[in-house]
Amino acid sequence: MTIIDQAAFSFAVPGLRDDLGADAGQVQWLVAGYSLAFGAALLPGGRLGDVFGRRVPYLVGLLLFAVGGIFAAAAADANVAILARLVQGLGAGLVNPQVLGYFQDLFTGPARAKAIGAYTVSASIAGLVSPPVAGWILAATAPGLGWRFVVLLSVPVALALFVVGLAVLPSVPRSGRREGFDLVGLALLMTAILALMLPVTAGVPGGPLWLVIAVLAGLAFAGWERRVARRRGSPVVDPALLRSRGFMLGTGVATLTFGAGLGLGIVSTLYLIDGLGLPALTAALLLAPRALGMAVGSMQSWRVATRFGRRGITVVLAAGALCLAVEAALVTTGSPPLVLIALVGVGTVHGVLSGLAIPSNQTLTLEHAPTGAAGVGAGVLALAQRLAGAVCLAVGIGLFLGGETPAIGFGTSAAVFAVLSASAVAISAFDRSAVRVG
Repeated sequence: MTIIDQAAFSFAVPGLRDDLGADAGQVQWLVAGYSLAFGAALLPGGRLGDVFGRRVPYLVGLLLFAVGGIFAAAAADANVAILARLVQGLGAGLVNPQVLGYFQDLFTGPARAKAIGAYTVSASIAGLVSPPVAGWILAATAPGLGWRFVVLLSVPVALALFVVGLAVLPSVPRSGRREGFDLVGLALLMTAILALMLPVTAGVPGGPLWLVIAVLAGLAFAGWERRVARRRGSPVVDPALLRSRGFMLGTGVATLTFGAGLGLGIVSTLYLIDGLGLPALTAALLLAPRALGMAVGSMQSWRVATRFGRRGITVVLAAGALCLAVEAALVTTGSPPLVLIALVGVGTVHGVLSGLAIPSNQTLTLEHAPTGAAGVGAGVLALAQRLAGAVCLAVGIGLFLGGETPAIGFGTSAAVFAVLSASAVAISAFDRSAVRVG
């Protein structure tokens, strides 16, 4: 649901901008507001699921997402569309940690690895199908109508999930303590998260000031959480989660690989459209094999987690970092055949390797979430990835646009992302806390 929305919405932005007369600042908030609300809701959503059970936050999140999508598609004013996207992001942030939390509650060992692999397969398929569908809708409908249908693409999925969820979602017994939900800690944490995300995702001026606010709020949050834990209360983030070596190192690996992958995706799209002058639909089709490769790799990712564990993930990550370096070198040459080989051939291999590594790493990382903190653990993992994605999107676009030529801009960006991937390899190699699942 969320990947369909994110993959398709960028195609709707130009038509939405023209139809509603949105200025540059409003366009930025249309894109960034969703990410801000999504990121801000992840940890509270995970904690709500741990304390009160996952079924209600999941279903409420789906309703918020669907209602936000309907209002965004029907908007006659840019500010209404911005508010609707904020509601959608909030709903997505409530739903996301419940999914991985359910996997922790309902599955163990190899079955959990298979479940997370299926989760990544569904995301890969959504990323593969959504851009061409969005391009086809825009080409087949009137200019003032096409973007509205694109915005609505994920709404039927949300409504179908709500109906099916009512019937089949189990009411998993609460694993956390209901009493004493930490509202002060939650407020401090939300302040720190928003102060970090505002200048990066929404381009809000005063970056150093926001960073100071984020640090101060983060320090206050850490102090308050220690106090809550000493009083045997129910902190937002279980201290045992942050003390878990396997969880923290696995989160570091996920953060770097997710950021590098998202950054590479945007610069690849920019290079094909702005650098080579290809139509959006053609660019989407050329990048489709990468998403297909990720889906194929994800189908087999449980084997990496169960048979080879952390060592196997490290090897796969190293091969992926090498693929990024090769892509950077080939595209920088500017030779059309080599560019095609890089973006389609090497890109497909990189997609397969990403599909093998990402869900396997998620499985091993969440294995270290302590009992009663599965939801907030999933929220921490997702939040770290979202922050890394926001930073890498900004960095990738800046490096691409700052290159002497589109090929050099792409090569520089891909080289930076290859370094991030190599750093993930180093962290994964350092993690010896989990050998394998099962």
